[in-house]
Amino acid sequence: MIPLHLRLSGFLSYRDPIELDFTTFELACISGPNGAGKSTLLDAITWSLFGQARRRDDSLINLQSKAAEVAFTFRYEQNLYRVQRSLSRGKTPILEFQMHADASVLNASPLAHDTRPTLGSGDSWKPLTERTLRETQAVIERTLRLDYDTFVNASFFLQGRADQFTQQPPGKRKDVLSNILGLGTWETYKTRTTDRRRLLEEELAGTEARLGEIATELDQEVPRRRRLAELEAELSRLTSARKSQEVSLANHRKVAASLAQQRVLIETLAGSLDKSLTRVVELETRLADRQSVRLQSADLARRRPMIESGFQAWQKTVKDLEEWNQAASAFREQEKSRLPLIEKIAAEKARFEEELRGLVLEHREFQSQTASIKNLETELGRARILVGEAETRSAELAQLKAELAARRESVAALKAENGALKTEMDALQQRIQTLQSAEGITCPLCGQPLSPDHRASTLRSLQAEGKARGDQFRANAAAVADGLAMVSQLESKFPLRSGADDERLARSNAVAQLIEKLGTLQRLAADWESSGNQRLTELQENIQNGAFASEEQALLARVDEGLARLGYDVAAHDRVRLTERERRAADEDYRRLQAALAALAPLDNEIHNLEAEIADRRSEIAREQDELKAARSAAEAAGASLPDLEAAERELFDLQEQENRLNQEVGGAHQKVSVLDDLRTRSAELQSSRQSLAIQIGRHRMLERAFGKDGVPALLIEQALPEIEGKANEVLDRLSDGRMSVRFVTQAGYKDRRREDLRETLEIQISDGDGLRDYETYSGGEAFRVNFAIRLALSEVLAGRKGARLQTLVIDEGFGSQDAQGRQRLVEAINLVKKDFAMILIITHLDELKDYFSTRIEVDKTERGSVARVVS
Repeated sequence: MIPLHLRLSGFLSYRDPIELDFTTFELACISGPNGAGKSTLLDAITWSLFGQARRRDDSLINLQSKAAEVAFTFRYEQNLYRVQRSLSRGKTPILEFQMHADASVLNASPLAHDTRPTLGSGDSWKPLTERTLRETQAVIERTLRLDYDTFVNASFFLQGRADQFTQQPPGKRKDVLSNILGLGTWETYKTRTTDRRRLLEEELAGTEARLGEIATELDQEVPRRRRLAELEAELSRLTSARKSQEVSLANHRKVAASLAQQRVLIETLAGSLDKSLTRVVELETRLADRQSVRLQSADLARRRPMIESGFQAWQKTVKDLEEWNQAASAFREQEKSRLPLIEKIAAEKARFEEELRGLVLEHREFQSQTASIKNLETELGRARILVGEAETRSAELAQLKAELAARRESVAALKAENGALKTEMDALQQRIQTLQSAEGITCPLCGQPLSPDHRASTLRSLQAEGKARGDQFRANAAAVADGLAMVSQLESKFPLRSGADDERLARSNAVAQLIEKLGTLQRLAADWESSGNQRLTELQENIQNGAFASEEQALLARVDEGLARLGYDVAAHDRVRLTERERRAADEDYRRLQAALAALAPLDNEIHNLEAEIADRRSEIAREQDELKAARSAAEAAGASLPDLEAAERELFDLQEQENRLNQEVGGAHQKVSVLDDLRTRSAELQSSRQSLAIQIGRHRMLERAFGKDGVPALLIEQALPEIEGKANEVLDRLSDGRMSVRFVTQAGYKDRRREDLRETLEIQISDGDGLRDYETYSGGEAFRVNFAIRLALSEVLAGRKGARLQTLVIDEGFGSQDAQGRQRLVEAINLVKKDFAMILIITHLDELKDYFSTRIEVDKTERGSVARVVS
């Protein structure tokens, strides 16, 4: 992966957008003070590619920004890619992955080890983004053939991690190397194998327990068959007894059914008798009611003349009441038209009174404004005097400014002229000195023959010219001094007049405001005199005389006259209404009389019919009582010979329960005997399964040992160490001028000399001019050279094992422990190994390292966040 272009905004310390172009260099130093944001550039690259940096949540967003966005363009395996990732607060990240569709944009540049792409003008990108963020991330990792951990371990020498491997004790170095090489997967395999083996062991234990249970059941075959025969014999006996009892119970039930029918007949006859008795009672009650009604009707017929007389008097009162109601309706209709007129008259009077109150207030305001006008006229006269005085001072200030500007301009012109004169005098003096010290036959100034006369005449001419310029210079200097004195004198007068313009403007504004206010008051006073005063007098007279709503007042008078002509008397109307209410009962008596006269004949017929029906019902009741008595006598005779049906049913029920229970026991016994054959078959299957499980458990135990620390990972480390050692020695040879080499020792003897076996370790031994020593005995600078060489070797091996090419190398703060000579050698070593990489970036905060690199990415911290730029 070769970086080409990086654009980021709102990411960590970078608030505003910045862009970096990596296509103009192969080796660069990222410099800047601590905390400026150097390492954030690396975080931006890893976050864009893998969604991981120092954090993975909203804390990646700059505190002053709403979203973080990074776009990273890179080249990999002859293809051009671009990945864009953005994150808004509280939302899901957005990821886009693209590949350049036109291979012609990749133009080769003359680099010895690789070709570097240059983007053309007509860029077109092919989307590789999948449906989900997870699927798109998988496409990126498949393209790079690296995940985040492998990428960081292979390409980045991060702060504090360059010596992660070498600084560990020898006994733990294999674990660290295993993590760097990504061998932790084998531990996952071991865990999964262990879990699977435990499940198989649990299954085997269950199988063996089931086999034990089956064997126990097979031992019960003889007792189970004997018990089955006994139960079947007992079942046959109970079945015969139950069938005999069923026949006996059927006979008993026939007798009981005949008796039940007799009892149903008795209940039917008793019910019919009860209904007849109830009907006779109802008919007698109805007869008494009809006889009472006939008595009431006969009484009303006797009072007929009196009822008819009262009814006629009530009808006359109703007619009188209708006439008074009509008169009242006409009165109320005219009364309704009176109310709106009264309301309009009152509203008009209220409007006049409201207008009068407003005019009274305006009259009081006019009296107050008359006094204000006189005060304003006096104040305006004083203000105009002050304006004149301020204008005089302002004119004096303007004249002073103009004179001061002229003096300053004159002094500046004299100073400029003296500057030119000084230059000319210096040039003349130089020419005089050149001519005086000249030797030979040619004049150094004009090229003519240098005779004594020519030298003397030229010197006199130059000296005269210099004197004239000097006189002029001194005269100008005196004039400058006089001018500066005059400027100082004029400037001393400024404080006395500095506020003249502001005072003049303020006074003028005050006069304008007074004039405007006075004009407003004068207009208001004129308006009151012309219309307001007259309207006030007019309103007072109209209200006093009632001169308002004249049309409504005339209509109201006509309405009152019409009401008087109607002659409506409320008291007389009330007396007729009371009389009608008192006589209203005569109407009800009259209606009852008419109903009674019409009902007398039908009532007589109904009473005769009820008396005849009651006599018939009493004869029928006597007959039904005789039939019921005979039925009851027959039932008593049949009940005396009835057998005990409940006892017979109870006995049959007991026999059926015993038979059912025995049937269940026989079925259970049959099941226990028949299941023995299935158990024999199941036992054979479980024995086969037990053997298979034992074999699988043995194989899983073998896999556990293979996946363990001493298994395949140990073999892979043993295979990788020679490759790492060879690549580390290539780099270390450059760093130490061929004086140092590294060797890995993976086994060592125990301190106990009596033990013949070897312990597993990973010691680092360094060979230099003084012999072979352990890594732990070296100083910081020498140890870092070893760290650098081993770390670079690990990066190359790790990338190669993932099928990826290590094209970019980033070293973050790797020079802190080096002295000046050591840093020089490391820089030289980086320059030596740069042919192995398309891009090398070194991050440092040390100022003395900047000069070692021709290209720098300088990072600074400003008020708006971090900024970065490429400096060549």
